[in-house]
Order: sequence, then structure tokens, then C-alpha cells
Amino acid sequence: MSRAKHTSKRGNADLHAQAITLSQRPWGNSAAEWKALEAVVTQLGAAAPKAAKEAIASRQRSMRLLPNPFGG
Repeated sequence: MSRAKHTSKRGNADLHAQAITLSQRPWGNSAAEWKALEAVVTQLGAAAPKAAKEAIASRQRSMRLLPNPFGG
């Protein structure tokens, strides 16, 4: 049985889900849960610039496919 490769988008989705789960009931979190939330938020923050660059590059590729309205 082969394992599916995790993409960065899936990894970020998992991190978002963890952050939401931990932040839904802040009054009941233990110290370990707060530490886990801090780690998740740190990872998401580190991934944000890369995701933004990928989104900009994707938009630029899409825009190049459109016809030039100025005929140039």
C-alpha cells in the first residue's frame, strides 16, 4: 500500500485545522495545548510568504494567457 504525498497546501490545511481546534475553547486549554497552538501558528506564519509568492506567480501565468486588449 503506497502512501500519498502531502502537498504544501494539504499541510497548511492541516495546520489551519489544528489552530482552529485549539483556539475554539481557549479557557480549557492546558499549557501543552497552548504550546502546540504557538508552534502551529509559527509554522503557518513561516509558510505564508511562500504561499503568497506562489499565488502571485500563478496569477501572472494566468494573465499571460489572456489576449492583449491593446493589440501590442
